[in-house]
Amino acid sequence: MYTFWIKNSAIAALLVAITGCSLGGGEARAPRQLDLGAGFTAAAGNPPAHRPLLLAPMTASALLNDTTVIWRVGESGQPQGFTTYRWVAPPAQLVTQRLMARLSLQGAVLEQGIGGDAPQLRLNLQSFEQLFTPDGKSSQGVLIMQAVLLRNNRVVAQKLLDIKVPATSQDAAGGAQALRLATDQAAEQVAQWLTPFLKP
Repeated sequence: MYTFWIKNSAIAALLVAITGCSLGGGEARAPRQLDLGAGFTAAAGNPPAHRPLLLAPMTASALLNDTTVIWRVGESGQPQGFTTYRWVAPPAQLVTQRLMARLSLQGAVLEQGIGGDAPQLRLNLQSFEQLFTPDGKSSQGVLIMQAVLLRNNRVVAQKLLDIKVPATSQDAAGGAQALRLATDQAAEQVAQWLTPFLKP
């Protein structure tokens, strides 16, 4: 009984800390905005490494098409949103922009419906959140995404990315930094995975 009370007290304290709740009666502040930072930079003189690629609009759950900064306690915990932080754009849009920036280093990335019979990349963002351990002492940014490459409406290859990056601090800022790194890793993995299929 005592152990149960301690565990639940720790979780309650964690919830109060990470949601940014205040017991005072001060004025409400506008949520602080988070983003994924600067994009990738091309090296001078590098020729395109692949054929033009069509990038379909990324699909995702309604939760990831909103600007809520999502966190949860344990993998089975219910998703929650930080009250004092928001993404500058929905995660599905932010991840798409980051991925386009990386793929553009190797060749043209076109919108869906342009480019005729060019290969098409479809993405589904399944998770983009900060996952805390039950004791609140550590957390990680979690990105799960499925990538499917099609040519002439036929599946050529598919890849599931499940990336977890430890957060350096147990707050929204630490989670955002971990998710930035996770997004960069995902973009790099997708770029490397696509290379053999998109050779000129």
